[in-house]
Formats: sequence, structure tokens, C-alpha cells
Amino acid sequence: MSASLIWIVFPIVIAGILIALSRQRSLVFFGSIFVAALLALLAWQLKVDEVIIVGSGAFKIQPELSVAGRQFVISNADRPQIMFFYSMLVFWFVGTAAIRVPRLFIPLGLLSTTVFVAALSVEPPLFAALLNEIAVLITVFMLITVGERINRGLVRFLIYQTIGMLLILMAGWFLEGVQVDAGNIVDILRAAVLLGLGFALQLGIFPFHSWIPMLFEKTHPYITTFVLSLLLSVETIYIAGILSRNPWLQEILDIRAVLHFVGIMMLVVGGLWTAFQKNLSRILGFTFLAAIGQIVLMLSIEDGIQFFYAFSAPRILALGIWAVSLSLLRTHVLDMRFSSVQGMARRFPMIAGAVVVAQFSLAGMPLLAGFPTALILWEQYATSEYWPVLLSILGSASLMISGFRTLAVFVMGLDELKHEDDFNQWFVPRAILFIGVSFLFLMGLFPQWFVPALLSISTMTAPLVP
Repeated sequence: MSASLIWIVFPIVIAGILIALSRQRSLVFFGSIFVAALLALLAWQLKVDEVIIVGSGAFKIQPELSVAGRQFVISNADRPQIMFFYSMLVFWFVGTAAIRVPRLFIPLGLLSTTVFVAALSVEPPLFAALLNEIAVLITVFMLITVGERINRGLVRFLIYQTIGMLLILMAGWFLEGVQVDAGNIVDILRAAVLLGLGFALQLGIFPFHSWIPMLFEKTHPYITTFVLSLLLSVETIYIAGILSRNPWLQEILDIRAVLHFVGIMMLVVGGLWTAFQKNLSRILGFTFLAAIGQIVLMLSIEDGIQFFYAFSAPRILALGIWAVSLSLLRTHVLDMRFSSVQGMARRFPMIAGAVVVAQFSLAGMPLLAGFPTALILWEQYATSEYWPVLLSILGSASLMISGFRTLAVFVMGLDELKHEDDFNQWFVPRAILFIGVSFLFLMGLFPQWFVPALLSISTMTAPLVP
């Protein structure tokens, strides 16, 4: 038995079955959570390329699977990242219990995640860009709303992802030449420029960022947050793998200094723009830009991929709570502009409170889950110089200003709004929001409980990825 059969072929088959049964929402909901949790559990427990004894029998899981002359290789070092993706899938699928999403969201979510996992395991790594493009095309069907015109943000998303894929393929071709002739500076520069442009387009790095707030503004906030969080995780691991396999990028071009500059720029630009937005969806989009900057900053640190894994939990939790809250809110207002959501704290206090708490957590406010992340990163930057810390604090302060503006809009309003409190209708959403917000507070109030555990788990991850 091959590991790829368990973590790639099996979930693809299950996704196909769930697509056929997509009208059975309860079956799809519970079945997808069970499958994703099972895959995460197997990634935790099953060892690859080692004899496993079960009762009187024994078997061995092979790491390789050959398909059309290409190898899909999953080793023991890859198990933590597989566990990470399928655990994240469980989190996002559970969140759909609080909101209504298109019936194909869960099956396509499982399918796209599996294709991304396949992209990270394919050999040679050059073909990862093609599999990433296939996964992106699947996510486009998740983002399309039936009966509505395709918005410009979605069109730009698809165009930028496709062009980025082509640039990364060209860079891979130059990288193969560099490995043969390491002294070819021209090919090294070409490969570095193409890689940088490709990832800048796919991640929405400034000035190629406009599609992110546009996408958040015009599409379902929960689906958009899931898709971009998944894409960001895959691209981060892929970049870390390239840096690990090609150390000459750091030796010749000092690539970590470039990542440091880009991360600071994204954090500041995203933070400053949120302070001037008057639309909750666009605020979420620009906050996501700031989160991209924070992750790029992590990659500029030695062993930064471990920080990425360790602090993914508080970031994804805050993004998920924010996305659920906006999804609930959008069913009761015309749009997400401030003028449409004034006074919502009196009408839907739980939803409004969850939005504000998630926003403050992503800004790195003390006593919330995002603060330990920001503090540890500031300590890492301060070992060399202080200007990155000051600029990072400026970005976080701008995000907090946006949070206070959101809070002010939620509580203001001339007319008293009726408090809606249908217990049966709101029980599941309130329970999910309450649990999520409670964890954001607990992770901020008691970091000594969570941060060491998250860091110890992250040490299981291998920086080398396909």
C-alpha cells in the first residue's frame, strides 16, 4: 500500500462521492468531517516505510506512487504537514454548521485540499505549479455564485494565479540549469526574478494585491477566507521548500533580506489601508494582506516555517470567527458598508462582538490570541535592528484603529434596533462563536499553556517540502 493512496487517492474518491450526494447536506457534512479527521489521525499515527504490526499480520506503507511517469512521494517528514491540512479542513467544515454555504463547498473543499497536498508531494517539484493551478480552478467553482455575474476580483484572481503558475514553471526550468552550472549568474537572476514575480502574483503581494479586497467584497466571506487561507498555507510551504533546496538563493541574493522587506511592506500597507476602509468585507481583505505580510516575515527568519506552523492556529481561528460572523450578518443587511451595519451590536450582540474580537486578535492586541505571535516575532526582529519592530507595531496599531472604528459603528445609531434572540435559530451559531471567542481569549490570557505546546508541535514539521 502506498501513502499516496491513503492521503491523495482515497480523499479524491470520497470527494467525488460527496459531489454526487451533495443534496444530502447532513450526510455530506458529517461524512466530510469524519473523513478529514480520519486522514489527520492517520497522518499522526501511521508511519511510512516502516513495518506496522496489527495482530498476527504486518504491512508496510510505501512512500512512492508512480502515475504517468511522475512520482508522488510522502515520507514520515511529510506527515505533520498532511495532518496540518486535514486538521484545518475539519475546522472549516465544522464552521459550516453555523452558516449556509453552497452545497458543493464541502466536496470541492476536500477535493482542492487533496490536490494541494498532491502538489506538495509530486516529484519533480516543477509539476507542483501545474497541480496548484488545477486546485485553483476547483476553488473558482466554489467562489462563483449561481445566478450572479462573475466579479472582477474573481477574474483577477484566476488571471494572477495562472500567470504566476507560468512564471514559476519558467523559473523551475532555469533552476534546473542552475543546478547543472551553479556559476551561471544570469540564470540565477532570471530564476529569482521569475520566482519572485510568480509568488507575488499568487499571494497578492503589493502592487498585485487589488484582487484580494475585491474578492472579499463581492463573494461569500467564509468561502473566500477558506480558499485564500488554504492557498496561503500551500504557497508558504512551497516557498520554504525552495529556500531549503536552493541555499544559493540566500548565499548569492540574500533572499531573506528581500522577504524581510516585503513582509514589513505588506504588514504596514495592509494595516494602514484597513484604517481608512468603510466596508467590513474590504477590512477583512486588507487585514488578510497584513497577515500575508506577517507570514512572509516569518519566512525571513531562520527556521521560520516552524513559526508558521506554530502560529497558524490563532490566525486561522480568528479568520474563521470573523468569516462566520460576516456570513451571518450579510443575511440581515444589504451590504457590509458601515452605513448598513450601524447599530448591529444592539440587534446581534454576539455576532458584532465576535467580529470585533477577531479583528483585534489579528491586530495583535494584548490579552488576545494574536498578541503572543506578534510579541515573539518582534523579539526575533529586535535581535538585529529596531526599525522592523517599529514598522510592525505601526501596522498592528493601524489594524487596531480599524477595530475601534468597527466597534464604534456597531454601537452607534439614532434608532433603537430590536434585539433578535430566537434561541432555536441562533443556538448553533452562538455556540460556535462563543467557543471560538473563548479560545481567542484563553490563548491570549494564558500563553504559557498554548505557546509552548504549539512550538513543540511545530518542531515535528520538516522545512524541506517537495
